[in-house]
Amino acid sequence: MPIKLGAALLASVVVALPAAAQIAPPAGGTIPVVTGDSAPPTPAVPGDSTVTPPATPALESPALGPLSAPDTPINRPFLGGALPGFANTAPGLGVAGVGTPFELGNRPYAIRPSIGVEVLATDNVFQTSDARGDIVTTIAPSLEAAIATTRLTGTLRYMPALRLYATYSNQDGVDQVGDGRLLAALVPGLFYVDVRGAASVLPSFAGFIPGSGQLVAGSDTMQTYTAQVTPFLVQRFGSAATVQAGYSFQYSSQNFTNFSQGSPEFSLNSPGSAENYTAHRGFAVLRSGEDFGRLALQARVDGTKYVGNGIYDDSHRFITALETRYAILRSVALLGEIGYENQEYSGTSPFSISDAIWSVGLRLTPGPDSIVVIKYGRQNGFNSFYLNAGTALGVRTTLFATYRETLATTLTQAQDLLATTTVDALGNPVDSQSGAPVVLINPFLGLSDTLYRMRIGTASLRHHWPRDVLTLSGTWQSQDPMTSANNAVPAISNRGTYATLSWGHEFSPRTTGVATAQYGHVFEQPGFGQSGFGQPAQGDSDTYALSATLIHQLNDKLTGSIQVAWTNNTSSVVNQGYSQGVIRASLRRTF
Repeated sequence: MPIKLGAALLASVVVALPAAAQIAPPAGGTIPVVTGDSAPPTPAVPGDSTVTPPATPALESPALGPLSAPDTPINRPFLGGALPGFANTAPGLGVAGVGTPFELGNRPYAIRPSIGVEVLATDNVFQTSDARGDIVTTIAPSLEAAIATTRLTGTLRYMPALRLYATYSNQDGVDQVGDGRLLAALVPGLFYVDVRGAASVLPSFAGFIPGSGQLVAGSDTMQTYTAQVTPFLVQRFGSAATVQAGYSFQYSSQNFTNFSQGSPEFSLNSPGSAENYTAHRGFAVLRSGEDFGRLALQARVDGTKYVGNGIYDDSHRFITALETRYAILRSVALLGEIGYENQEYSGTSPFSISDAIWSVGLRLTPGPDSIVVIKYGRQNGFNSFYLNAGTALGVRTTLFATYRETLATTLTQAQDLLATTTVDALGNPVDSQSGAPVVLINPFLGLSDTLYRMRIGTASLRHHWPRDVLTLSGTWQSQDPMTSANNAVPAISNRGTYATLSWGHEFSPRTTGVATAQYGHVFEQPGFGQSGFGQPAQGDSDTYALSATLIHQLNDKLTGSIQVAWTNNTSSVVNQGYSQGVIRASLRRTF
């Protein structure tokens, strides 16, 4: 089914290209126009924010997001996040973005196919203390597409990657990597359909820093898919009010790519289990209009019914709430929310929540490209703090900071993030409110089939010059198990933190280099909380990663890349640490 979903998403974009249309997403915030360049592509450092506007004006999204969202879309078009030429399954928060923006120019749509070949050599293919070397060849065709017309808006990136191991051929496999967003105005001003999806391949064990140059063997990775199709209606009643109602079909899946009990690293595989579910979500929103002046009111009803096994068996999430916003000044607004929630989950330790929800907060919008949202309140059965900020500190410096607590699994969190993200000029996911970089599925604490109380805080400081960009970022995560799908593998509480320092430099219009240093620490301890899980501690670990990358445009259609990376992992458990060296060389031909 995941392959069919990916094919359907690809077909929906390609078939829609000739139509004359333009659209926007249903979850607060517009899809930034991804523009397709008719000139020869050149490596770019993400300090350059030049994006060619399309000939047709972009249509503002008619969808109703949270009242804390900015009144006008944040205009921060070039954020970066992934290195071109390499199969990057999880762009890391804070890693300097280098690549070629896909620009439409004056055209309504564009398609850019390409094919890449990468040869990788490593001295520790399985990331164990018993080091074993191998050479891995990856063949990765890709397709990028974008459209911005009067009835359609969307972007698509799809890059399947065939991995061929010279020695350990049982690790061979095909990775499905990509993401896409498409909004169709079937009846402009009234009826819209939003389609979103993402696919990635991630390590199943903890300690992998997103964006690092580590190689993870195929048997230690999981293929993930998230997709949602959302038809919705929007009706505006003059300047008095707006009503939105819709339905969303959701699908999520995570499965081992080519798990083999005969592989030498079998005993080190993560306890994370394969799982998938479908969900049916219905929602309705009523928002006040301009007649209320400085006061804005919004009532919403939102319910999701899960269909699956484990914790998803007969589970649901229902929320009804009234939000308020009052503008004290043009750039300062007070926020408030009150409501009720009912949630129920199955698994090894079933539990339910029936409780009031509330929050109070502040929204600051000091400039057209800056927003700070701060809230404190109660939801998911606990009190928590919320922060979402993206602000310009002068002309060349941008600060992003986020903190949120939620009740979610790896997959439900990815679905929620998919609904509230857009993409930057390089196609990387960013928060639709603040423009902050987003990792849809963060593998740093490993993947699992457990429902956690998750806490995650991020901060990223980015400074750019005409030919350089310097980025410093940090992420802190914590998760406590509530219930799990697997009695045989008890869940554990764990927490971790990692930091990234990267520097990108444009040596010439055709040559760019990136140097990155990363550090991560994972704390693991016996599980606790409502579930009462318990398991011997698996130990703390420290990860150090260094990489240097050089990208050169050989001609108008051909780009070459070379990367040297080193990773060292130390563990408090005997014989669990390892070191790994990696050398990559790749060529990508664009058609």
